[in-house]
Amino acid sequence: MTDRHTGMLVGAACGDALGAGHEFGPPLPSSEPVLMRGQGQFAAGEWTDDTAQLIAIAQVAAEGHDLASPQAQDDVCARLLDWYFSPARLKDIGIHSSIVFGRAATVERQGLADRFRAIAAAKEAAQPRSSGGNGALMRTAAVALALWQRPEEMVGAAMRIAELTHADTRSSESCAVWCLAIRAALLVDDAGDLGALARKLDADLEAYLPSDVAAYWQRVLLESFGTDPRDYYDFSPHNGFCVTTVRTAWAAVTSTPVPAHDPGRHLRLAVEAAVRGGGDTDTVACVAGAFLGAMWGVSAVPLQWRRSIFGWPGLGDRDLVELAAAVRGVPKASWPRASHKSYDGWAHTASLAVHPFDDGVLLSGADVAYGLVPLPGGTVDAVVSLCMVGHDDLAHFDLPTASRVEVRLIDRPGANPHVRLVVDDAADAVAAFRSEGKRVLLHCVAAQSRTPAVAVRYAVRHLGIDPGAAIAAVCAALPAVDINPELSATVRRA
Repeated sequence: MTDRHTGMLVGAACGDALGAGHEFGPPLPSSEPVLMRGQGQFAAGEWTDDTAQLIAIAQVAAEGHDLASPQAQDDVCARLLDWYFSPARLKDIGIHSSIVFGRAATVERQGLADRFRAIAAAKEAAQPRSSGGNGALMRTAAVALALWQRPEEMVGAAMRIAELTHADTRSSESCAVWCLAIRAALLVDDAGDLGALARKLDADLEAYLPSDVAAYWQRVLLESFGTDPRDYYDFSPHNGFCVTTVRTAWAAVTSTPVPAHDPGRHLRLAVEAAVRGGGDTDTVACVAGAFLGAMWGVSAVPLQWRRSIFGWPGLGDRDLVELAAAVRGVPKASWPRASHKSYDGWAHTASLAVHPFDDGVLLSGADVAYGLVPLPGGTVDAVVSLCMVGHDDLAHFDLPTASRVEVRLIDRPGANPHVRLVVDDAADAVAAFRSEGKRVLLHCVAAQSRTPAVAVRYAVRHLGIDPGAAIAAVCAALPAVDINPELSATVRRA
């Protein structure tokens, strides 16, 4: 569940950043790659106002405030205004939201939410049917993250927070519906059974929404189930309308086949399908990414995406992991929020070896990563961590964020949701750093199981080494290798 909670924020941010490079473009054919690229004022990997506003809501929840309460909603408005008055807002803001924010003054926090709602309602009264965009839907995943265990209050809070800027019934409903969808994704037993997921959501709509509202949205989801996201590019209303955004995101999720051998790869494929739909790609992919992150977990989010993302208020992937933990109530002294993760008393933490097939890759335990054991040949240019580390533990390397990757790989058979995917992704991260000319440190606690496993997989997958030869050479290089059976079977694949 921790993996899935974190996946909601990271999945949303990655979808947003991926879609930002393709926004307002036409639909893309399946053969065309979806790239994490820049466009306009946005650099490659930079998220937009979608994730920024989602983060603003999550920050209030992370401080321990109940998003269902009026006081917390005042705080949400204040945090949204922090974003609005920052330089980030100048890069991107929806036309409708810009008007509402522009009319909201920075007054006392008490009553601020009511002021926002009054401004939004007045704007809608003056311009009927102008508030149905997806500007509230794009940020609603934070409500699901905070309140998924209290579904009735989650539905109410989602609608009230939507109404801060969008005085439109369908907009508010869409936020409640998507929060229920995210909750269903969190709770479904088999994420790969898309039919069961749809049935769970269908039942929850009946349970938590008025019957006429539930019937409308059941029809919307049934009509869009399994359809092509590109069908909604020329749809009326377009996919910037809240209902059509839901249709498009749901289509991306349910039309993308779940790979039999690596089901978690469905996340990447479905987010890419959302972007290929064209039009308002950043928001559609952000909405879909939050859902898919809840469905598959952060372990299924590609590391090449995660190392790229950043945005307001000066955050990156690691910060989103910490924010999700704070919303869950994880104390500051515990991972991943802690500044230091101690491995005192563990054996073999000083293990160190050069990769037998690539002298640009060093294999080590935690003491080497923490700077307690000197590195041969000077420093490194990138680090791939396969164990829990504190947010200050690797600061001595003075590396840019994009040159550090943290992989949550648990050294216990059956403990990893997507072990094949995660091991391959970690090996691919090493290869990506090497292709950039970087000297790489690959480490876990003691270089006994996780580090040699990924080192072997890198040799097999990217250097063309026979699995048996790779295992023998890596095991000979490290002092205390004991690769667990699940990882051993994973890395032996051709």
